Amino acid sequence: GGGAGGGGGRPPAREDRAQRLTVKEVNEALESRCAKVRALHRPFDELRLHHELEHKPDLLLLTNFDYTLLGSGIVTALNSLKAEELLRPGTAVLPPAARVWAMAVQVLADTGVPIDSSPAEKLLWSPTLRRVCLDEPHARRTLRPLTRPAVVCGFDFRATAPPIKPDKCALELSVVEDGRANAVVFWFEMPLGAGGVVSSAPLAALPAGAAQLGLGQALQYLEPAPVREGGRLLLHASHSRTRFLFSHAEVDGRPAPLPPPRRGLVLQSQLQLLQDANLNRTMAAALRKALFRLPASKPALVLHVNAGIGTQSVVAAQARPDVADYVVACEKSSTLLEVAEQIARSNSVGERISFLQKDCRNLKAHEDMPHKADVLLLECLDTALLSEGILHYLQHLRGSFTAEHAAILPAAAVVKGMLVEMRSGEVHGVDMTMSDAYRWSKEMKPVHLKEEEYTQLTEVFDIFVFDFMSSAVEQQVENLEIVISRDGIVSALVVWFDLILDEDIVVSTSPFVPPEQALSFGQGLVYLQPAETRVRRGATLPLLAAHNSLEMMFTIEEDKLTRKGADCELLPHTRFDPRWEGARVNLDDQWKKIIQGLAAAPKDSASLQEGVMRFAAQSAAFGIDTGVAERCALTFLSD
Repeated sequence: GGGAGGGGGRPPAREDRAQRLTVKEVNEALESRCAKVRALHRPFDELRLHHELEHKPDLLLLTNFDYTLLGSGIVTALNSLKAEELLRPGTAVLPPAARVWAMAVQVLADTGVPIDSSPAEKLLWSPTLRRVCLDEPHARRTLRPLTRPAVVCGFDFRATAPPIKPDKCALELSVVEDGRANAVVFWFEMPLGAGGVVSSAPLAALPAGAAQLGLGQALQYLEPAPVREGGRLLLHASHSRTRFLFSHAEVDGRPAPLPPPRRGLVLQSQLQLLQDANLNRTMAAALRKALFRLPASKPALVLHVNAGIGTQSVVAAQARPDVADYVVACEKSSTLLEVAEQIARSNSVGERISFLQKDCRNLKAHEDMPHKADVLLLECLDTALLSEGILHYLQHLRGSFTAEHAAILPAAAVVKGMLVEMRSGEVHGVDMTMSDAYRWSKEMKPVHLKEEEYTQLTEVFDIFVFDFMSSAVEQQVENLEIVISRDGIVSALVVWFDLILDEDIVVSTSPFVPPEQALSFGQGLVYLQPAETRVRRGATLPLLAAHNSLEMMFTIEEDKLTRKGADCELLPHTRFDPRWEGARVNLDDQWKKIIQGLAAAPKDSASLQEGVMRFAAQSAAFGIDTGVAERCALTFLSD
């Protein structure tokens, strides 16, 4: 809740209700406030007339839809209610209908650097439907529409309509631009009667007068097929109540062949990082600058750590074509390494780069590297800066594998932060304060912070400073006194970093940079323990910040806070349920045992892999979150 700085005229949040309640307590609280409310903790298929429902409803409100429309079970819930005859013919259903639109696109393997990255197209696939937003800068650069949008199908949700069954249809799309159709993007619109129309369409396709939902659009990869302007693209479209599926009906006038089996899954977040144009361009500029500072009379050796698909390796090899510079690139993923080698060959620098599938800490001085590196380039970064092990890599490589005056990219980093209020308050006149207790995560949560999502309570402050020429693997603890610049309730700490590539070139993951300059890392959101804190302007909040060279930890120092009086006051509820942590640890332990057991049982492993892929492709049918399903599939599809 709230907004940046001023926060607008939102009603005040009421912290007295923001406490973690059991389902029973929530139901009792709702019923005590309004006799017309009865809260049921039941799935739709367990509702019974004269038991959970006193009578058939006059209005059915369906809000269980996601960016794919079907993925949260809207159709299965409605069919269940109709099968149990829980709806009257006159029951009003909102939304009463939905219509799905789709268009073919070309997903570009564009890294933002002027090199041929087309071999990376083999990474463009997933067993799940991925969420995209065609209005965001990254999607506008990497997704090229090739056809006009067309209606795929419609759904009649009215009480008198028959149950919705799996269906399929032929979809003919008019091609408006030459390209290679390797994906379908689809969205939906729903009429709400007098309430107008809501749609998940991008702004360019939003119906006149419709309200845009913040869900984004769904993307499904296809086998690449060439299309020509003025032609048509024929697809098969189907749905299974919980998921849409698109496939080519024909390619070049012939029936489409079955797609080949896939391995080497790259998560969407990893793919966006590989295609981060602003980071890649800026890193390439700093890399070229470092190379041109070296004497042209002596070929340079570049050591590239976590090379990914080798974008910067190619940049380094191309920088000084008249000098026999050489690159040693380390990458642990065989999938990415294979693509990197193909990209190097397609850019005619394959003989200048040695690609090694290994952790750089396993490098052998004379076997893998002819001499010490003149430039050390590290791309082992993430939202929290340290979690990919950059300090560990540096400590191992500095001196032993780098020349005395070697350039290190990045050269330094400064971790910054600000305290914010993130509370629900009232939404359309409904008090949503009770939901604030569930804004919690044990780990730092990657976010792309939007201005309307928070109220800034402090100025930006520095937390840690890392000089990568000398930073060591060690614990660091900082006791900070943060000056409050505005009355409010401290809910969380927002963390980001400025990455100093050299004395002139800096990039930042700050939430204040323009969208076109934002990096794919986003910011880290830390919900502070032990509880939210009411603060007054001018007070200081004692914050303990620590890291162990891999993870960062932040907490409010409660013993110091008690001496602040009414200026800094902990709210009387905790945000951490130890049962969650116990359950998480138990699940992690069980999963490790399963994986260890499968290593000794290939047949069982193959069966489980088939099941995991089924879950990933139809995650909604099994009640599994799409992101969780994709990460689980990665366990069996990665190296």
